[in-house]
Amino acid sequence: MSLDSAQPIASTSTASIPGTGDEKQIAIRLSTKDPLYTIPPAKFLVPASWRRFHLSELINKVLDNDSPIPFDFLIDQTLLRSSLGAYCQSTGTSEEVVLEVEFLPSTLPPQLESTLPSEDWVSDVSVAVRGSILTASYAGTLSLQSNDLPPGTNLTFTGHDLSALSATYVPVPLGSDDKRWVASGGMDRVGRVWEYSIPTLSLDAEPTVPAPTCLYTLSLHQAPISSVRSRPLPLASTSATPAPHLLTAGWDGLIGLWDLTPGSNEGEADLEGADRKKKRRRQSTTVVNKVPSAVLRGHTGKISRALFDRSDVSKAYSAGWDHTVRSWDLSVGEETSSKTSDKVLLAMAQLTAPNLLATGSTDRLICLWDLRTDATQNISLTLSGHSAPVSAVAAHPTSSLLFASGSYDSTVRIWDARSPKQALFTLPVPKKEGDDDKKEPEKVLAIDWDGERLVAGGEGSRTIVWRVSGQESQAPAAQ
Repeated sequence: MSLDSAQPIASTSTASIPGTGDEKQIAIRLSTKDPLYTIPPAKFLVPASWRRFHLSELINKVLDNDSPIPFDFLIDQTLLRSSLGAYCQSTGTSEEVVLEVEFLPSTLPPQLESTLPSEDWVSDVSVAVRGSILTASYAGTLSLQSNDLPPGTNLTFTGHDLSALSATYVPVPLGSDDKRWVASGGMDRVGRVWEYSIPTLSLDAEPTVPAPTCLYTLSLHQAPISSVRSRPLPLASTSATPAPHLLTAGWDGLIGLWDLTPGSNEGEADLEGADRKKKRRRQSTTVVNKVPSAVLRGHTGKISRALFDRSDVSKAYSAGWDHTVRSWDLSVGEETSSKTSDKVLLAMAQLTAPNLLATGSTDRLICLWDLRTDATQNISLTLSGHSAPVSAVAAHPTSSLLFASGSYDSTVRIWDARSPKQALFTLPVPKKEGDDDKKEPEKVLAIDWDGERLVAGGEGSRTIVWRVSGQESQAPAAQ
């Protein structure tokens, strides 16, 4: 199909749209919210048989791109996955009206890269450190696979008495180039902070990797710890090294704020409910016990997730089974707002777009929450597609409106908030060799996305890795 078939018409034209031979013509108006791809306002007459590929060619011709960029197209918040004529027919849209078509850079179709075995169900996963995969499992252990370790080496963190439910990397102070920290929590109600070493590579000898050590225990919660998340480093570089901080949240409805600076907030372990034998064993080690610098109270049910704001370390957010999303001012340890829904919230992530949280719920929906104080409604957008509870959400680290979700329906989906009626991609969890069609699907319990790899884990006792980039091509250079 030649681009010569596309005929620009005056944007103020109100005349009927003529045909070209036997080919039906449809009038469209193209627009984008991305300033890097803005084109002059105009209407175009294009053949009804045109699809995404032909429209992308048209946009690239208007932009005068030397290297073509693929685009996706939205009509009434629905991705165009057919011809324009077929879209009009399926939606009952008259071909005589001007279609408002929004275009945006495409996302590459994900490719399954690998599956990695786990000791038990995978409850949490993090790829916050590029080239590494950190997982927590129902076996009570953490596992780390990293490019910083010798090939074939996996680190295992042992110490939890019961299932580990959450794990996170902890940014360590500058000057600790060969040290890394991770933190975890789980069913045994004790948070833990671990340190491991990056071995020095040598041509003379095989590098040895010492076993991880537990630096701190975190004593607060009287019920399982469902969420452990670290404070991000500030975006602006400063001469002072920020102190590492954590947020823990549990089924007891409490949120703990922890200062991990050595010597700060250290106290006697509060191991109420643990048997005396375990208590004596923990006290006989050199592990230091931490007490929280603040305890945040407000939730009336289990908390699913608590996390720091991406750019303002004095702010935090939480969501839980009491149907609420709450905002916190950590500088004073107080709640600043509470937004309510009719949904049990199982997961939460902050998008890179300003003032947006995404949650997954038991009613199979994903909701976007507007955090602005003057917002007219709590939930600004609802996305449907999953056929079972949404157990995990993860934001793309740089693309402001891209995020992923995982569900008990054994799928991971990639979304663009501009297309709430349809996911960009649906990724079924691959079946294990030998599994038959009657076997219950594996529930997805955790996902994370570093922009290049989308990683999921769950009931299958394995970690699944897809290769997926945020966008197929970078924007053209500014003129």
